[in-house]
Amino acid sequence: MDKEQIDLLKKVEGLTSKLNQLFNEKGKSVFSRYPLTFALLVVFGVTMVTQGIKDLLLEVPFFKNQPLTMLAGGILILIITGTLYKKLKK
Repeated sequence: MDKEQIDLLKKVEGLTSKLNQLFNEKGKSVFSRYPLTFALLVVFGVTMVTQGIKDLLLEVPFFKNQPLTMLAGGILILIITGTLYKKLKK
C-alpha cells in the first residue's frame, strides 16, 4: 500500500470513530429506555436477513439439489474466516 492509501484509511477510521462516539452519546438514552423493543427489532431483522439469504440460495438449482455441498461450503467458509481472524489478531 502506498502512503496515500494509508492516510486515507486513517482518515476513514478517524471519521468512523467520531461517528460512533456521536451515536453513542445520542443513542444511549433510547436503547436504555426501550431495550425489549430494540431486542425484538434486532431479532426480527436478523431473521429476515437469514431467511432472505436462505431463499436466494435455494433459487440456485445446484444448491437446492445438493444441500450437503452447501453445508460443506458453509463450514469451509467458517474455517477460512476463523483462520484469517487468528492470523490478523497477531
